[in-house]
Amino acid sequence: MSHLSLGFRGLAFLMLLANGLLGLARAAEKQEGWSTLITAQELNTRRERPNLLIIDARSPAEYAAGHLPGAINLPGSQWRTAPTKNPAKDGVGQRIFRKEDGTLDAGRYEAFLSQAGVRNEHEIVVYGNHAGKADGSVPAAILLKLGHAKVAFLDGIGIDAWKAAGYAVSTEARTLPASQYKSAADPKKLWSLEDVKQNLQKEDVVFLDSRTPEEYAGTSLRDNKRGGHIPGAVLLNSEDFLDPKSKATISPEEAKKKLQALNIPKDKKIVIYCQSGTRCSHKELILKDLGYQNVFLYDASWQEWGNRDDTPIEAPAKVEAPKKP
Repeated sequence: MSHLSLGFRGLAFLMLLANGLLGLARAAEKQEGWSTLITAQELNTRRERPNLLIIDARSPAEYAAGHLPGAINLPGSQWRTAPTKNPAKDGVGQRIFRKEDGTLDAGRYEAFLSQAGVRNEHEIVVYGNHAGKADGSVPAAILLKLGHAKVAFLDGIGIDAWKAAGYAVSTEARTLPASQYKSAADPKKLWSLEDVKQNLQKEDVVFLDSRTPEEYAGTSLRDNKRGGHIPGAVLLNSEDFLDPKSKATISPEEAKKKLQALNIPKDKKIVIYCQSGTRCSHKELILKDLGYQNVFLYDASWQEWGNRDDTPIEAPAKVEAPKKP
């Protein structure tokens, strides 16, 4: 065997070794980042995938002014019931669609998504406002509740992040032919008022309050009858998980530290609530990516709990809405 042949073989071995190390480095880099919360650069690498579907959760006017190429428009306002201006007076709004028995209305979502042309095999990326907004991460969280296999959210304020990365936008509207979408929802993931009441004293249940410190303490009522929080609930302020400038999610390591500091274990049931279930959507994506399997949503949240007389409340500030004469 010639020295030249050995040289070529040695070179080939080194190239294989280098490729292997590069692959390991990329895998390690991916493990350090989020999986459901993705960057504009990550989305751009997926654009040629045959089953990719980008959903713009903003308003039709914002979509028409410029959107990610190939995106369809399904505004966040269409994914839940209409909001109410005064929960104490008008009742609970922005709720996930439910049947008369209070369980998730999978049939209504199947009809909604089928009309829009969404298919079960689609690899969906939602974008819009930043995480924790109705026109942001809420549709992504709902899709996960419906059991959709592949769901991601473009982190930060989607269109801004996309433009900042140097990618073009489009004004060409896209619609899809109707499909036959089928839900694989787990109805147990959505909690009701009675579910919360029955589990207040359970040691295997942790309630996470995803509102502001002022709402948690009861000093900010937000048009609710009473302020405070569900007894025993742990405050997990949504703003603490967003970069104040870009509104992108903090790193997984930072998020882990915050959860560990609050002693949020993975072996217990985690029940999230806020004012209307909107800010909770960000926590749902974060907890999913960090390996929390038993995460539940009380979507009626403080709109319901804080406007009843039969719900126990911890309120350090003891502030209540003034009674009308």
